[in-house]
Amino acid sequence: MIDRHGRDRLALALRRYVIGRITNDDLEEVEVDWRDRGAVAVKRRSWHLYSDHRCYYRKGKDALPWEVRREVARWIVFLGSNQEYVWPEYRLDVGPWFGRKRKTEQFMEAGDFAVWPFIDAAALQTALRAPRFFAHRAIQPDLALAAEKRSDNS
Repeated sequence: MIDRHGRDRLALALRRYVIGRITNDDLEEVEVDWRDRGAVAVKRRSWHLYSDHRCYYRKGKDALPWEVRREVARWIVFLGSNQEYVWPEYRLDVGPWFGRKRKTEQFMEAGDFAVWPFIDAAALQTALRAPRFFAHRAIQPDLALAAEKRSDNS
């Protein structure tokens, strides 16, 4: 199930957060429909982008590195697509601790994690043909190149 309104709201919040227009608290307050597995997975993964010990904008010393911004751009492209989230159920915000090693291995074997939340580079390429949230399309070649490099290294 794809909740277009919820995905659009999360994509916009992520974009604004990454460029320093909203705070980490603002991003944390964005709610998504629990039935949209893709939006839930991205929302949970976004928890790694910030600390909840203080309220801040991602500017200056708190700005995100380029590699992280590029990863978040891929999440935004996914949220803008009409693709279902097909990865197995797994809490990316928890990680491989607490006896979850085998479950982590199964998750990582399910697809190409280098292009997550897309299942593989082909799914990413499909979405990059018409990204909804990048008007200048400058992100397209950059994401596509990164996906190709990761696929070649596999």
